[in-house]
Amino acid sequence: STETGLKYVNNDSCYPAIVVIGQLVEEFVSGRADPDRTAVGITQTGGMCRATNYAALLRKALRDAGYPQVPVIALSVQGLEDNPGFQLGLKDIHKAVQAFVIGDAIQLMLLRVRPYEAVQGSAMELYRRWDRIVREWIADGRSQEFGGGRACRLTYAGLIRACVREFDALALRDIPRKPRVGLVGEILVKFHPDANNHAVDVIEAEGCEAELPGLMQFFHYSSATAEWDQANLGIGGRQRRIMPLVLWALERYEAPVRRAFAATGGKFEPHRRIGEMIPRSQDIARLGNQAGEGWYLTAEMVDMIEHGCPNIICAQPFACLPNHIVGKGMFRALRNRYPESNIVAVDYDPGASEVNQLNRIKLMLATAVQGRDGSGDDDGVLDLVGIDFEDAPGAGVGAGAGGAGGRRVVGLGMPGVPPRRAAALR
Repeated sequence: STETGLKYVNNDSCYPAIVVIGQLVEEFVSGRADPDRTAVGITQTGGMCRATNYAALLRKALRDAGYPQVPVIALSVQGLEDNPGFQLGLKDIHKAVQAFVIGDAIQLMLLRVRPYEAVQGSAMELYRRWDRIVREWIADGRSQEFGGGRACRLTYAGLIRACVREFDALALRDIPRKPRVGLVGEILVKFHPDANNHAVDVIEAEGCEAELPGLMQFFHYSSATAEWDQANLGIGGRQRRIMPLVLWALERYEAPVRRAFAATGGKFEPHRRIGEMIPRSQDIARLGNQAGEGWYLTAEMVDMIEHGCPNIICAQPFACLPNHIVGKGMFRALRNRYPESNIVAVDYDPGASEVNQLNRIKLMLATAVQGRDGSGDDDGVLDLVGIDFEDAPGAGVGAGAGGAGGRRVVGLGMPGVPPRRAAALR
């Protein structure tokens, strides 16, 4: 799909645009979708990010690929474009929000239990079961998978309780908790395995536990700045009145997840409320930083560090300037406040070397594991901290490098590819 995106989207466009548009066009190029019976939908943020222009880029790509008849439905809360013949009703929005909340909960639980599963593959098997259940339930409020072949009706809260109970009951190994590594960054790259070259698989293959923010929190972020916008940007009072109500409603959808997680005795912790995250990050990135992920990206990193996850990968897609500013640009301030933080920026673009990305990630993970073990010996980890190569006697690179009184320096080998990724490459 990336190659298709490069073919039909200008390569100066941001990497997420190339990935998203490439996937949609690939459906028609491969023959999986009938261009005469299919419409495509894409969201528009309406902000300063180039995601607002994705709909226009998608239309051009479809024309260039030979499918001008395919309608493109642009979805935005601002109503930036008219979509004749298509109307998104309250019932559709209601189901979409429920799907986002349930998806966030399942993702959180899967990442929490998979590194500790007693039976290899049992966590993914449970995930696939609940993926089928939720798909059926979203369609008509019932699930044959859950009822063992009989259509079983479930309430929203009841489905969440049952899901959490099954993940809580999954057999796990009795071992200490592994180092936790967060993945933040531009919204598509941090969630899309193909876009980030399966970063979560790499994290788990290196003996760590991966953490991802929730997708719902991104919608909270979009709703949480209305008061600031009115006071500082003069944005109308109508939005000031509506957005707090929207945020209140979104949090009500998440209430069943919080109650279900509370019954697990701390095994599963819900994502923090946006109101808790705002004051902790404002001395680093103020609410006025709203381009792209804006101040929320910095708030994500602050939240992870303060809740036991100081190791963070910040995914930086090509040509996403806002992400570079509120992501990588905040590293110095974060490290000054949190000396224990272990943050690395990884650049993603169609021409990036996967080996270079793996090297950066694996170096950071080695530091995370070393910090957890409290070991002073690197045991094969490249360590150049505090070494003056000109003055240190016998300094060099290699297994025997380092002189008396100096630190040992070892060579950096090529990173291994995690099993799931290796199978895909073959």
